[in-house]
Amino acid sequence: SIFLAKWAIKPVARAWQQQKQFVADASHELKTPLTVIMTNADLLQNTDFTDSERYNFLQSIYLMSGQMKQLVEKLLILAKSDNQETSVPMETLNLSKLVLDAAISFEGVFAENGLVLESFAESDIKVHGNKEGLQQVIDILLDNAGKYSTPNSTTHIELKNIDWKKCCIKVSNPGLPIPQEDLKNIFQRFYRTDKARSRDGSFGLGLSIAENIVHLHKGKIWAESQNSINSFFVELRKDI
Repeated sequence: SIFLAKWAIKPVARAWQQQKQFVADASHELKTPLTVIMTNADLLQNTDFTDSERYNFLQSIYLMSGQMKQLVEKLLILAKSDNQETSVPMETLNLSKLVLDAAISFEGVFAENGLVLESFAESDIKVHGNKEGLQQVIDILLDNAGKYSTPNSTTHIELKNIDWKKCCIKVSNPGLPIPQEDLKNIFQRFYRTDKARSRDGSFGLGLSIAENIVHLHKGKIWAESQNSINSFFVELRKDI
């Protein structure tokens, strides 16, 4: 009876521990910008500083406020996707068009950073899904590729049929190899392969959001790293 009881509550205990860790991580991420905002607000009240210095304090407050806003928005997205009772509208979508349109919108961003984005999609691949959600998944993968690409390199996004009932989106870019251990954990909330990226707007939530959306569509998402090429895959069911 004791063994069965422990076995029965194990998923509940794991979920509780994950929830506690999530709250702790979120609090930690919010603590840094809040500290910066409060420190600069205190400095603004000191009349000994010049107008130029006070302007810099205001700019710092504005920057940190923006980062907090992004974090809260992402936390709300995760909370919404965690709520199993929340339903999202699903419809038949032309995934080929969605992928190519996303690539076009990111080409300028890549070019500004000295990068190239090349796209390919097999024609007329349709899925049953939420347009906003799948758009967000593609945007997250392209945004990550742009951030972590080797300078002056080319990122590829492609959409291909796997078979008559499945298709796959692949986003690949040259970059620092992702260790095998990180490949296992990269979709965890607040997880970052580069621990220094805590103050540049990268909170380690994007891939977790993407994973939640893909799972909502009963698909699969994973990452691979070979020969200094990092690739992310999204496998979805086709609407047939």
